Formats: sequence, structure tokens, C-alpha cells
Amino acid sequence: MTWIERFEETMKTPAIATPAWFECIPQCQRDEAHRLVAMGAPVCVKPAVGGGCSVLFDDTEFVAGVFQEAAVAENFAAAWNQR
Repeated sequence: MTWIERFEETMKTPAIATPAWFECIPQCQRDEAHRLVAMGAPVCVKPAVGGGCSVLFDDTEFVAGVFQEAAVAENFAAAWNQR
């Protein structure tokens, strides 16, 4: 993956807890998203079905983002976990 592809992938998913991130969450799951954010639940990176990596809130199946490259997923997760 080139640097521009990494940049474009990073730009597809807004940072967790931002208004743009909440807009990406299906309406039926937004209450759960608000609850997880309010709790400050950490996230982890796991392999995604079909390839790539998912960023999930710990001990849940709630997906905060999906990325093709593990390094991009790790950076996304670290940004939330270090807040």
C-alpha cells in the first residue's frame, strides 16, 4: 500500500467520538456507540472477516472502524486509547 493509499484509508473513517464518526454509525446502534464512548471503553484490533483489520470496542462486537492495513488500524485504535 502506498503512502497516499494509507492516507486515503485513514481519511475514510473519522476519529472515534467525533460528530462525523457518530454519523457513520447506523441509527439503530448510536445509543450503544454513545454508551461505549461515554464509558471510555478501550478498543482493540482484530482480523476482519474477508481480510483487513477491524477496530472493536473491548469485550464487544461493536466495530469502530475497518481498515485494509493493520498499521492503519493500530494507529486509529491508539488515537482513541491514548486520549
